Amino acid sequence: MSPVASPATASASAEDSLGLVLDALGGVLMALSRYPLDLPNRPGEESARELARWQRHAVLGYALEEGEQKSVGVHQRDWDGVVRAVTEQRRAEHEHVASSITELRDALWACVETVHNAVKVDHASDATTEQQMERAKGALKRMQAGSIKQEVLGAVLAIESALQTRRQQQQDQYVTLATKLDRLGKQLEEARRESSTDPLTGLGNRKLFDLMLPRAVQLFSLGRQPVVLLMIDMDRLKLVNDMYGHQSGDVAIQNMAKALSRTFLRQSDVLCRVGGDEFAAVLHNTDWKVAQTLARRLQEQISHMPAPHPAMEFSIGASIGMAQLEAHENVAEWVARADRALYTAKQKGRERVCVAESPTSRMA
Repeated sequence: MSPVASPATASASAEDSLGLVLDALGGVLMALSRYPLDLPNRPGEESARELARWQRHAVLGYALEEGEQKSVGVHQRDWDGVVRAVTEQRRAEHEHVASSITELRDALWACVETVHNAVKVDHASDATTEQQMERAKGALKRMQAGSIKQEVLGAVLAIESALQTRRQQQQDQYVTLATKLDRLGKQLEEARRESSTDPLTGLGNRKLFDLMLPRAVQLFSLGRQPVVLLMIDMDRLKLVNDMYGHQSGDVAIQNMAKALSRTFLRQSDVLCRVGGDEFAAVLHNTDWKVAQTLARRLQEQISHMPAPHPAMEFSIGASIGMAQLEAHENVAEWVARADRALYTAKQKGRERVCVAESPTSRMA
């Protein structure tokens, strides 16, 4: 005879199952919020914030109203709203992708149509010209002077008219094609930018970081101009999230991105958010001494950031590790040195700037 589970055991099992379901749902909503598309009437950053808001409501019971501190029980959460928010987002993204694909298909067909029409115009013009030239040849054979003059002039006018018609038609077709290609080019450029941009901060994302580091190493091998990698880790962000909520944490991350943009002003500076609270900067034509000065200036900018929540009684800082690229060093070795310097900065009490030791000096 099978043992009967006690009410307490059954309740604990139900709670465990509910926890697993909420965790899975939270993972799905978080994934959707990380990779939103920029839609014609709503930027991806706004969609990410909205989906993250529903994720916190569904999993943690956060109230939907801005500034409301009261948590909501499982049975009082707006589950219909969760489904509606995800459905509307996916529908809008589907329509946007379908529209973009249609634009691409139209542009490709415009290319085909332009070539086809140009060939048709050429054939028609050639046929008219050939007909006039045959008539001129016939007049010459008959040796009829007046007829010769008339037919030759007719052939010249026919050729001139055919060429003018061809030029005008081709010009019209090229304008139409250029308009469609311009629109397509903008969409493709936007898609490229979107794929390498962090939606929360507007800085580069991990994909751009992984792309730019090998390029920095390649440029260094050609010109030997100094290049420095800064790994930047926000201090106390987890405490902000735990005490004041993820919305306040998002504000702190955005403030950090603004401080980076105000410090590293050159167009060649590559600024990326590579993790939740981790940022990176690749500074070309910059040695470690100049980079160290800029890193301290960044910390000054961070110290003047507004508090992400009015009730906060502590400040958010940043620990920074930097490494200047050495000869014959690959990307992995370069990043590892910068990461070790960042770890040292954390160990020394946070809000520090540490310069990585040169591998040559370490071997000496």
